[in-house]
Amino acid sequence: MGVHLDRARTYFGRDANGLLEGGRYALVHTRSLEFDDLRPYVQGDDVRDIDWKASARSGQVLIKRFVTEKHHKIMVVADAGRNMSAAAPSGEPKRDVAANVIGAMGLITLRRSDEIGMVFGDARGSVDVRLRRGETHVEHMLHRFHDHATSRPSASRIVAQLDWVARHQRRPLLLFVVSDEPDPDDRLAEVLTRLTARHEVMWAMVCDQPAIGSSDDEGDGFDVSDGSFVFGGAALGSRVVEAYRRAEAQRRERLSEFMVGHGVPHAVIRGSAAIRNQLIAMTEVYARAG
Repeated sequence: MGVHLDRARTYFGRDANGLLEGGRYALVHTRSLEFDDLRPYVQGDDVRDIDWKASARSGQVLIKRFVTEKHHKIMVVADAGRNMSAAAPSGEPKRDVAANVIGAMGLITLRRSDEIGMVFGDARGSVDVRLRRGETHVEHMLHRFHDHATSRPSASRIVAQLDWVARHQRRPLLLFVVSDEPDPDDRLAEVLTRLTARHEVMWAMVCDQPAIGSSDDEGDGFDVSDGSFVFGGAALGSRVVEAYRRAEAQRRERLSEFMVGHGVPHAVIRGSAAIRNQLIAMTEVYARAG
């Protein structure tokens, strides 16, 4: 594997069995009659494919998997703008966490022979990487994302990438959005309404390191999006720090309610070490939605 996929595998591991199976993921239902192996039943699977004898022996419900069963077309929509230069709570640059998230999705597609593509960019516009299969293609996607995100990116505007997909992608896709935590405003609501009418959407959000640590924190900072100065906790005092924490909790709750209201399974990822657990949880929510 290439350097980017190897790095993603460090955090995601090798086992992608059961992910993107069944439920609303079944965008393409073609299959041959050639039996391949067995896998656990997922809500949404055809009950006619249950292997009752194997299920009785194993103690769990097992489904017959066929060679060409349910391949998917997955489009990653990624923010490669300036917001991704900030630090995640883990201390990593958010762009590195985002690349590992994208790489993890790529690893999931490899075993299944799913097609995967990507639209990424910033406020200046979007780059379209066409749908293809294979390890070399996924590594190429990650290389292009990394180059853009590390080469003087413009301001982040994930709505611009989502709008591009809404205008140009007519056939149903599984959209996997990777960005920071967006503002749930009217523009985002409008474009998500258009997207979810045609496509399935999941959203992995790489969150920021808290702008204010504790009232003992003497370090000041700046906002990567506009360069504005940010006082440290010691200069602001404990009352302001506590008010900031309450406001952040309320903001995150509003964002979650917004995503749930639009039927978008989502996860907030604090660092690369959390990628596997968060992706598993998010895909399980999505499968149940079917």
